Amino acid sequence: MKRNLSLFAAVGVLFLLTGMFQSWNLALQILNIGVISAIMALGVNMQWGYAGLFSTGIMGSVALGGLAVVIVSSKPVPEAWAAGGPRLLLGLGFGIAVLFAAIFAHRKMKPGRARGWTLAAILIGGFFAYRAIFDPAADAIEAFNPATAGNIGGLGLPSLLAWPVGGLFAGLAAWAIGKAVLGLRSDYLAIATLGIAEIVLAVMKNEDWLARGVKNIIDLPRPWPVPYEVDLQKSAEFLKLSNDWGLDATQASTIFVKLLYLLIFTVVLLAVIFLSERALNSPWGRMMRAIRDNEVAASAMGKDVTARHLQIFVIG
Repeated sequence: MKRNLSLFAAVGVLFLLTGMFQSWNLALQILNIGVISAIMALGVNMQWGYAGLFSTGIMGSVALGGLAVVIVSSKPVPEAWAAGGPRLLLGLGFGIAVLFAAIFAHRKMKPGRARGWTLAAILIGGFFAYRAIFDPAADAIEAFNPATAGNIGGLGLPSLLAWPVGGLFAGLAAWAIGKAVLGLRSDYLAIATLGIAEIVLAVMKNEDWLARGVKNIIDLPRPWPVPYEVDLQKSAEFLKLSNDWGLDATQASTIFVKLLYLLIFTVVLLAVIFLSERALNSPWGRMMRAIRDNEVAASAMGKDVTARHLQIFVIG
């Protein structure tokens, strides 16, 4: 404990030195990223520390969280939606139907050459039919005002609502991924989850119709109660306060905004720490540690190891 406290104190001193000798804006920006990284680390710790699942796909979950903010909180683009939205949904629905048809055929048909050829026909033919429906719709959406839009837009809702939606996106993706790869262990699971996370990132970077790919998205709303710096700089009370502290209004506004973000992120971090510790010390947590230490013994005691692994994968 003394060693850990000493290390944390040393890092705190580095933040103070960065603020005093470089910039408080820079120090707070690094600190905010550190708090967000701590939240991510808790998710990894649940998967690896609680259940012994060595997953390296956390960045895929983070990317889906960012996608949720765009879909939920960005401004609607009705023109882009009108240009290709309905056909886009039709294409996605058709693609899902093709996958279900392939699964149904695989389960109902007897193993052999006939099943192999049937699956190949469903998947290959379905792929080309899916692209014939989907690609023109995506091109039409991306062609509308590509400088500032070129995507389907969002719902225009407050960004705080997007955070639980991001968790839902990541959890659903983890469920689907877990169904496919949780039979693997150790390094093989790490490689599989890393590869899937890279696939998620590649799709989001290249499908501009979804969230503009690698292009900027402007006018995303900030979570309550974080204001915009411009609004603060127009406030007489804030200008007076910044003058009293001997700070430039621009610098003071950016520092104030980062402090509010730090407050929000810290509240989330403390809530996750509290809930994860309560879970760890509960009967459920003791069961997870027992599964981690000896899966065979836990299974012999009637625990569904596969279901519990999938559960912790989703929670993480």
